[in-house]
Amino acid sequence: MENFLTIAQIVVLVLLSGVAIYAIIVLMRLRDLFETVDTNLKQVANKAIPTLENLEAITRKIRVIVDNFDEQIVMLNSSVETLKSVADNIAAFERRVQDAIESPIMEVMNTVGGVIRGFTSFFNRAIGGRSSRTEED
Repeated sequence: MENFLTIAQIVVLVLLSGVAIYAIIVLMRLRDLFETVDTNLKQVANKAIPTLENLEAITRKIRVIVDNFDEQIVMLNSSVETLKSVADNIAAFERRVQDAIESPIMEVMNTVGGVIRGFTSFFNRAIGGRSSRTEED
């Protein structure tokens, strides 16, 4: 039995040695994997930092552009309001001019028409001796 215990101890020691060697191999592979991950992360960080800086610069420029665009919209809105006001003033001026001119012109036209009708009646009576009312009947 002593031999059996000795053989069992040797087998257990050999198995433990195998497990230890396997653990060492696994840990070495894990170390290589972590080194690869570390290298990749450093490369990503080296490439990401300039990209993020460029993104920050682009964001600043976009903010300036948007601010300028907002200012231009305000100016455009002001210009449109001014243009609307000018158009309203022109329309009011046109109405005032039309009211001021139309009435006297109509009076002159009526007067000229009356004078022409008077001359026509006069000449018709003078030439033909008849009135214009007789001709109409």
